Amino acid sequence: MSSVREQAAHWFTRLLHVPKDHPDHEQLRAWLAANPLHAREYQAFSELWGDFSSTANTQALAQAMERRHGRRTFMRRGMLGLVGVLAVGLAWRYRQPLEWEARYATAIGERRRVSLPDGSEVHLAADTRLHVRFERGRRQVYLLQGQAVFDVAHETDRAFRVDGGLAQVTVLGTRFVVARDPLELRVSVARGSVRVENDEGSVVLAAGDVASCNGHTAPHRLDVAASNAFAFEQGRLVLEQAGLEEIATSLSRYHRQPVRVLPGKHTPSINAVVQLDNVEGFVQALPSIAPIEVSSSNGVTYLRGL
Repeated sequence: MSSVREQAAHWFTRLLHVPKDHPDHEQLRAWLAANPLHAREYQAFSELWGDFSSTANTQALAQAMERRHGRRTFMRRGMLGLVGVLAVGLAWRYRQPLEWEARYATAIGERRRVSLPDGSEVHLAADTRLHVRFERGRRQVYLLQGQAVFDVAHETDRAFRVDGGLAQVTVLGTRFVVARDPLELRVSVARGSVRVENDEGSVVLAAGDVASCNGHTAPHRLDVAASNAFAFEQGRLVLEQAGLEEIATSLSRYHRQPVRVLPGKHTPSINAVVQLDNVEGFVQALPSIAPIEVSSSNGVTYLRGL
């Protein structure tokens, strides 16, 4: 096990049973922000835990483990404590009768539409992975990476939730997009409403709203058009006030080479519409659009602000 993964496991077990206003949460946020790898490893544990985390059940399990083994033993065992708690939690979660389960994935440049048994429709953007579970009392989607449009069929007695790692989205309406990057989750609503929530707070979005959050901020509204997120369905990528990191992440889903950002003098932002069947042409045209240098090395395309 890597040292970063051990640290992530340590943070996960350490914060299972402390209140949200405890100083340790501020230390965790600093650790997550220090390196993208930290956030990815921590998210891996959150995904394993699924939507069982950040609930009263989490606290109850942690307290039960502590009563059984003692606080020092619980903390000293580290990964053993984590595995024990997760095992109990997952056993509780999967005790619910499973009606249907599936996993979906798209490759670089690929888009895919799927129909779910409840009549809901999902359109996966490129380089996207989903895990879907339908149980008696809920419909649960885990967005492991990438971007997807959800057109949700209404069911009064069974909620539809999307867990994006950095936040959970509860459907109050019907049609929305969730886009997950390593350090940001963005939700855009076309019709109806959704609630986006994480440990830092929550926000309810109506049609036309867009919200974003990362590992240490509450979901907050963005002043961009919600329709941008749906453009890939028509074979376009819309960039609005997009910085280099957003540009690189968005292009990487459709470009034959991954796109990365190099440190530069400036951090330009651009507005552009990219045709997905000519992403390479757009990459080569970037220097004429904004003060951006484009280079390629060892199978990677690099962007640098000038």
